[in-house]
Amino acid sequence: MKNKPIIRFFRGTDKLINFCMMFLLLGLLLYGGYSLWDTNQMFNQASAFAYEIYHPMREEEPGFDGLRAINPDVFGWLTVFGTNIDYPLVQGTDNLHYVDTNARGLPALTGAIFLDFRNNQNFTDFNNIIYGHDMAREAMFGEIANFADEGYFNARQFGSIFTGQRHYGVEFFAFLLVDAHDSGFYNPRMSDQIVKADHLDRIREEAIQFRDVDVTTADQLVMLSTCTETITNGRFVLIGRLTNHIEQNPFADARVGTGRFVRAWAGLFHSPVAIFVGAITGTLLIILLTLMTLSTVKRLKEKGARGTGPTEQAEEETSLLPIDQKKGAHLVRREFIYLSSKILGIVLVITLVVTFVFGFVSVEDFAMSPAIQAGDIVLFNRLERNFIATDLIVVPFEGERQVRRVVAVAGDTVDITDWGLVVNDRPQQEPRVFEDTAQFVEGINFPIVVPEGEVFVLGDSRGRAIDSRIYGTVNVSDTFGSVVTIFRWEN
Repeated sequence: MKNKPIIRFFRGTDKLINFCMMFLLLGLLLYGGYSLWDTNQMFNQASAFAYEIYHPMREEEPGFDGLRAINPDVFGWLTVFGTNIDYPLVQGTDNLHYVDTNARGLPALTGAIFLDFRNNQNFTDFNNIIYGHDMAREAMFGEIANFADEGYFNARQFGSIFTGQRHYGVEFFAFLLVDAHDSGFYNPRMSDQIVKADHLDRIREEAIQFRDVDVTTADQLVMLSTCTETITNGRFVLIGRLTNHIEQNPFADARVGTGRFVRAWAGLFHSPVAIFVGAITGTLLIILLTLMTLSTVKRLKEKGARGTGPTEQAEEETSLLPIDQKKGAHLVRREFIYLSSKILGIVLVITLVVTFVFGFVSVEDFAMSPAIQAGDIVLFNRLERNFIATDLIVVPFEGERQVRRVVAVAGDTVDITDWGLVVNDRPQQEPRVFEDTAQFVEGINFPIVVPEGEVFVLGDSRGRAIDSRIYGTVNVSDTFGSVVTIFRWEN
C-alpha cells in the first residue's frame, strides 16, 4: 500500500529518537560516574589515611623518613585529637607553592598542610601560622569550622606537633573568624612584648570560642588557618599554645565514626559536579520514561485492536498488510500524532529545564577578559543564589544579561582608592585582574556598605567594564544565577 513507506518512516524516526535518548543518558551516566570517581580519588589522596604509612610513630617502612626522602620540605607532623587532622607538615620558600602541591611534592588542588615560610621549623616563634585548605569530607582543615560549636570546641582541647626532632603537646584555647589580610593575626615575626600582649588581648576580645588557660607572652602560639565563606576574605583560625606534655588522646580508638562517613559522602554528592550531572541525568530519565510510557500505551492500543495472539513482530507485519485506503490513512494519522506527541514532550521537558534550572547567555563584550571573551557561551545555574566573593554570576543591565564577578557581599564595606579595590579596609589581591581598578566620574560614591540581600560586582577588565561602580549594588533576587561553565570555540 502507498502508506507503507510513511508508516515505516514514522516508526524508524521513533526508534532513532529512543536510541539517541538512551545513548545520551548512558553517556551522561558514564561521565557522571567518572566525575564522582575522580572527585572521590582527589579526596582519598587528601585524606589523613593516605599519609598513615608515613606517621612518625609508625615503625614499619616507609615511615616519616620515607616521606622526607620523597619530599625534603617535609619537616614535621600535626595532629588535632578528635578530628581527622593528622598530617605531615611542610614548609616552602613562600606561602603559594603548597597551596596546590601536596606533601609528596606532587601537583594537587588539595595542597598540603604548611607552616608559614617566615616561621622557624622548631616552633620557637611566638606566633606560628599553619595553613590548610577547607575541604569537604573533613579532609585537610575541613573540620576547623566545627570548632565554632561550643560542645565540639570543649571536647577537643588538645593535639600534638612533631618537628622532626622533638614532640610538643598543643592546648587549644581560642577559635576566631578573622580577615585574611589582617596583619595583626598573620604576623609570624612578633617579638615586642607589647605587640604580643596586644595580640593576646585581641584573641580574648574577638574569640567566638575561648578557654582561659593563662596563656602569656612567654608561650609559643600555634594558629591553624583555613578559608571560610562566612565573610569576604574570611578565615577561621584555631589557636593553641605549645606545651612540653602531650595529653592522652581520648579519641585514639574512634577517630572516624559512622556520622563522619555519612557526612563525607553527603559532601561528595552535594558537589557542583554531582548536582550538575544529577540534574541533567534526571532530565534525560524523565524524557526516557515519558517515551517508554508513550510507547507502551501505543502498543497496548494496537494489541487491543487486533487481539492478544500475535507477537510484536507479527503485529508489525500484520499492520503493514494491504488494507483499505481509509484504514491506511487512519494508521498514518495515529503514527503522526504519536511521534508528534513524543517530540513535543521532549521539547517541553528541555524547555522546562532551561527555563527553571539552567540557562545560557552569549557574552558580547570584553568586560570579563581574560577569563571570559566576547563570543563565549556561558551556562549558568538559576537555582544558585548563595553567592560569595570571586563567584561569577549573571546580572541584569538595561534589559540584557551580563556576566560579572562578585567582589563583596552583604555587610562588606567597599572602597576604591589608590590601592585599588579595598574591601573591609583590606586591599584585595586579584590574580585574575590585570588592570588598575579606578572609580568612574559618572559612577557611585565610595565607600559603600553592601546592603542585606545584595552583592557588589565588577568586571575583570576594569578599564572598560560597566559594573557596580556605575549602577551600584545588585539585588540577589534580580540575578539570573551562578556560572557553571564556559563554552568557547577557538578559531
